[in-house]
Amino acid sequence: MPFIKVDGIKIHFYDSGKAVEENLPALLFLHGSPGQISNWKHILPCFEGSYRVVAVDLRGYGKSDKPLNVALEDYIRDIDAIRSELGLENIVLIGHSFGAMIAIEYAARRHVNGVVLIGPVAYLKTDAIDKIIMHLPPAIWKPILFKSNLLTRRMYRKMFFSPSTPDEVFLEFMKDNKDYIESLPPQSFRYLIHLAGYNAKPSAERVKVPTLIIVGEDDVVTPPEHAKLIHKWVENSKLVIIPKAGHLVLYEKPGEICRLIKEFIKGAD
Repeated sequence: MPFIKVDGIKIHFYDSGKAVEENLPALLFLHGSPGQISNWKHILPCFEGSYRVVAVDLRGYGKSDKPLNVALEDYIRDIDAIRSELGLENIVLIGHSFGAMIAIEYAARRHVNGVVLIGPVAYLKTDAIDKIIMHLPPAIWKPILFKSNLLTRRMYRKMFFSPSTPDEVFLEFMKDNKDYIESLPPQSFRYLIHLAGYNAKPSAERVKVPTLIIVGEDDVVTPPEHAKLIHKWVENSKLVIIPKAGHLVLYEKPGEICRLIKEFIKGAD
């Protein structure tokens, strides 16, 4: 998978190559925080071959460089650079969680054919854990909060998955991401804290293209309240709440996600 440099920062991305039909829009996937391209492992195969599929390791995550600080405008420039490098004129942006935030900000500033927001963020505020991460040495909080142990396994299970989700789905996620999460530098866990106070409303109200909003009914990270607000702010939007799914609906209900996106793209291409 290739890299591109933006302002000296290496950005890692995946490109499936040209679509079967050249008139179809490319699909550009943006993961959440602290995610990586592999979070889309069940989703990308649904579209490869039919569409040109591009997935990005957002700066600070995955195999991309991890600078000390990031800003939303950095991500806008990164997407611009990838579009220019690959010649992507027509795209549908598909973002999960933090990636959905970036998708909103990008669609408010640039031309896109459509937007899919999965578990989107309407606003950000700090909590007790954020304060610990910001003010205490990483040697204290990283082994407790971001290393696989009894506490984190219970916390991740409750935070990211629906109570209805089978344990094997949770264990698959842990297997896929354990080593990666444990290897991330401290600054990668602080990026969102620096964005505290963010509110999507001004940008969401500027998004005029068809927009699909998806959220799990049991999502406690970005609850349905967030998706409902964004649905209210984006005038040309559709909201779908998936039963028995949490924040990691990409693992929990991949078939449903693929179906909804395919139906949406047919109307947006």
